[in-house]
Amino acid sequence: MAHRILIVEDHTLLREGLRAMFASVSGFEVAGEARDGREALLRAMDLKPDLITMDLSLPDMSGIEATREIKRRHPEIRVLALTVQKSEEYVREALKAGADGYVLKDASYEELVAAIHQVLAGKLFLSSEVKGQVVSRYLTGGSAARPASHWERLTDRERSIAKLVA
Repeated sequence: MAHRILIVEDHTLLREGLRAMFASVSGFEVAGEARDGREALLRAMDLKPDLITMDLSLPDMSGIEATREIKRRHPEIRVLALTVQKSEEYVREALKAGADGYVLKDASYEELVAAIHQVLAGKLFLSSEVKGQVVSRYLTGGSAARPASHWERLTDRERSIAKLVA
């Protein structure tokens, strides 16, 4: 039985590329696609995929907000953040929202497929570059001693407004 995947990506070319890539992998089936966070939420409720590849920078509702809401309603759905965002802040927020993995868009085909298999197996996956940053920060004690940034202290709604203003 194939694992059903929902692709959430606002760029059409990337969405089509991911669809074609997943179609070539045995055991994967694209259940559907969404262009923004709100559509992702609706499609996740309707389709109940096994896994969602979630872009974090989406119009209308961010991928982090969509992940939080999807995981609240359907914790069994696995979410793999697929993003260009490399900062520790994005990684932390995505994981806090319930993402089961974090892969950068410049990852190789092999790394993305490995990430999907690992997340579907119930394990956490972090891109090698992200993992290096997290481990480095942990070893230097930076994340435990660092006070919350101004951005971290904002609510989701305040962040949305700040993004719109910017």
